[in-house]
Amino acid sequence: MFHCIPLWRCNRHVETIDRRHCSLLYVPDEVYRYARSLEELLLDANQLRELPEQFFQLVKLRKLGLSDNEIQRLPPEIANFMQLVELDVSRNDIPEIPESISFCKALQIADFSGNPLTRLPESFPELQNLTCLSVNDISLQSLPENIGNRSSPSLQDGWWLEAGRWLMLDHLKAHLAGQHSWTSVWLL
Repeated sequence: MFHCIPLWRCNRHVETIDRRHCSLLYVPDEVYRYARSLEELLLDANQLRELPEQFFQLVKLRKLGLSDNEIQRLPPEIANFMQLVELDVSRNDIPEIPESISFCKALQIADFSGNPLTRLPESFPELQNLTCLSVNDISLQSLPENIGNRSSPSLQDGWWLEAGRWLMLDHLKAHLAGQHSWTSVWLL
């Protein structure tokens, strides 16, 4: 007797999963099947509320899109994403970013816009490769010491800061005074 075995089910090498605009309530199980090869995961514009522990075993991720969800917490396990280059968690309900984000040493682009944040972690300047930071539509009260400072290990080649109405202009001007590593500052 001949049995047809679909070979596509055996393929464990998938680099990109795009499940944007799928009304997902949970991270699909299919995502975890490809933990060894998955580099880009786009789950934007769904209804995700939390990221399960298993999610942080996707250690090969380089790009993670979680914008426009209902995520209420970014756990300290974000530190597992040491190869992550681009992170978009904009327009969620995340009240704070864990200090452990400093372990995401490859991070170059981060978007935290539209979250109820009041501060960035003090460890944020340790993100030495970060070149683009978007913090639009949030209520930051200050920036961490040394963020954007050439003498700090971060921002050696300049930053792109997108910081729409989030900080008192006087405080921002005082913070940026003498900071020569900013490539662009957008105040929208």
